[in-house]
Amino acid sequence: MRKNQKGFLIVLCLCILSISGMFGVYRYRNGQDSRTEQKTPKQTAQVKEETQEPKKEVANSEGTVAQADTEDKKEEEKDQAKIETEEDIYKIGETELARTQEAVPEETPVQPPADGGEEQTEEEEDTQETSADQVQTDLLSFSKDSTLIWPVEGDVILNYSMDKSIYFSTLNQYKYHPAIVISAPVGSEVQCSATGKVSEITVDEETGTTLRMELGDGYEAIYGQLKEVAVEEGDTVEEGELLGYVSEPTKYYTLEGSNLYFQLLKDKEPVNPMEYIE
Repeated sequence: MRKNQKGFLIVLCLCILSISGMFGVYRYRNGQDSRTEQKTPKQTAQVKEETQEPKKEVANSEGTVAQADTEDKKEEEKDQAKIETEEDIYKIGETELARTQEAVPEETPVQPPADGGEEQTEEEEDTQETSADQVQTDLLSFSKDSTLIWPVEGDVILNYSMDKSIYFSTLNQYKYHPAIVISAPVGSEVQCSATGKVSEITVDEETGTTLRMELGDGYEAIYGQLKEVAVEEGDTVEEGELLGYVSEPTKYYTLEGSNLYFQLLKDKEPVNPMEYIE
């Protein structure tokens, strides 16, 4: 009897253990399945997020490209508007230039400055002045039939003499004389004998302060023994105007006394002034 009870208890224990083992296995499997289900959604969500991120990047890239395209279009529109504005300005400039050219006479075109700048301008000014002086000189007229007025009041103490020599008291010698010497007190007024242009004023050892004047047609008048000259080189002086005053005589005319030295030239050669003085 006792043996049967022990066998029954052993079987019962084994059954209980078997049931417990089966229950444990069942719970273990259920736990593994739940863990698998939990892991799978997370991984799926992560995969979805990773799948969506490239899409966002693509979208961002496309947006940047679209924005760049928009900016390029705006720049092109600005450039086009700028070009159109410059073309409009150019057209307006051409219209104004045409009007200006119509207003300016063709005889006076505006020349661009040549290389050399100010030096070229100075040369042109000098050329213009020389041309003006030449024109002014060409307007002067004096001929064999023209007359001279007395440059100073006084007596002729030394005559013109180129065919024979005459005596000079101060030099104590005879020599040819290409001019006339008119005695006059110091300070006497010296008048212009004929209209002419002052070409040179110099100081000479023999004739003192000397003024040379162009009369035209190759004629020149020379006035010596002057002081306080009232004109300048380049001046055009009319007949009868004041040229200066009689000065103290030079050492060549100390015995002759104060005087005016007066000479007339034709093509650089001396002629007798007395043939022209009235």
